[in-house]
Amino acid sequence: MSEAIYYIAMVLFLLSAIGYGVFLTLTIKNKLRLDLKQLFLKNTLVLQGFSLGIAISLMLFTLAFYLDPVTLDLISANGLVLDAQHQFLSYFFVILFALFGMSFLTAFFYYFYLDNLDLKIRKFFKYIMIFSVPLLLISFFAMSEGNAPYLSYPLCNSLYIGSHGIKFINSYVKPEPYYALNESGVRALDGGFVIAFYAIFILSGALLVLAITDHLIYKHYGKHGLGTTCFLIAFPMGLIGARLWYVVLDITKLGNASHFITNPISIINFTEGGLGIMGGAILGIISGVGVMLYFKYIRKNPDYTKMSYLRLADFIVPAILIAQAIGRFGNFFNAEVHGNEIPIDSLAWMPTFMKLNYQYNYNRFISDPGMVYLPLSTIETLTNLFGYFLIYFGIVKGLGKYHAEGSAVGWYLAWYGLTRALLEPLRYGEFEYEASVVTSYVMLGGGLAIVIVFVALKILREKKLLLFKNSTFKDMTMVDESMSKEQLYRNIAILGTVIFVFIVFIIICFIKW
Repeated sequence: MSEAIYYIAMVLFLLSAIGYGVFLTLTIKNKLRLDLKQLFLKNTLVLQGFSLGIAISLMLFTLAFYLDPVTLDLISANGLVLDAQHQFLSYFFVILFALFGMSFLTAFFYYFYLDNLDLKIRKFFKYIMIFSVPLLLISFFAMSEGNAPYLSYPLCNSLYIGSHGIKFINSYVKPEPYYALNESGVRALDGGFVIAFYAIFILSGALLVLAITDHLIYKHYGKHGLGTTCFLIAFPMGLIGARLWYVVLDITKLGNASHFITNPISIINFTEGGLGIMGGAILGIISGVGVMLYFKYIRKNPDYTKMSYLRLADFIVPAILIAQAIGRFGNFFNAEVHGNEIPIDSLAWMPTFMKLNYQYNYNRFISDPGMVYLPLSTIETLTNLFGYFLIYFGIVKGLGKYHAEGSAVGWYLAWYGLTRALLEPLRYGEFEYEASVVTSYVMLGGGLAIVIVFVALKILREKKLLLFKNSTFKDMTMVDESMSKEQLYRNIAILGTVIFVFIVFIIICFIKW
């Protein structure tokens, strides 16, 4: 019974998601012929119809989960009871989660890609986006509280597709029948392949950053797609950099005992896992910058020659923090990149399913139920998101014309270097790499040096002591020249207050942990 409901839910979800994507794409493609009345009375209703299909499919997934023999056996083995309160949280809030999520997506694409909308209509969709985010989070956490007692831990970290069906599994546990003993007596994947959640989160974060930066490029230079070629090269190069970084760290730590030395072919085996986000950021940025410089100075493409690459870097590079924040969810589902053990009461603010999953290191369980691993991956997710809003909205936009063009690159390196310098020493033994600590300080120092250089260049230009003929410094479209000193002082006061509160929060956390 649960198997039939599961596959019905999957088919409904796929059909609704594909229908939503196709209809939304056609809406955006035909935007010049789109009437606002049609937008609300027809297009939005159709999209919400697909959204309802997704909501129903998620509810059916929930029903299949509670009817699954594995879940029923777990409930029986642990002496649990399916009470009405948890059932309500699970079913009611999964529907709200789907509807709020799809409302956010609809408003996001309307706001960023339908530029013929009236200003009031655009603000309407902007408010929908803003209010959907907290409602989405609330509904997700409420739904998770309903499911948390009945989940198997460690949580699933992969999607299995093969001869045994389509299932969410934990590849570290290697459950039957998806894994079977091979001729060597080792459990190996049987009749299919897996897609790691880590890969899904990394790709999702990268695509979100592409959507945000594409909108900003369009907003200031009037054309979509100017950053797509850069993304198609920088993203795979980032993955290569992340893999090489992990390999180097592993060899640095283990020497000849590293399996990358004993089995070099495993270096290119991405399916076995092992990525270092720091290396991905470095090689991704280098390759991305190289592509953009090629189009501007070698190909002399007119779409790129008019751009200020320093201004371009101000809103592209900080956005990498968003991709890194989302990518860290992959570490959470892999039950890796933890700190040392701390009392579970220290994580009272965290949802139950996250606290319980932080009791695992891969598939190894902390014997004391009152202890969990320090959630470094979640902490880095929060600090990266905070860093993006601080750098882009606090410094780049907040300071306006007083901001030194291009210095956001330095602020990104300094912020991420500082984040890793603080978190790396807290890692659990097997996840700790001394080389990462050294690199963190190099990034921090290099980032601050870049900020100082661009601030100095700005002062020299304004004093007319240094002149540039290059178009790099001519494009000032992102600068708010009309900002008054009162507005500047207000932004600086807000920025200073936020930084102060954040520093106090970090100090309290470090003292407590």
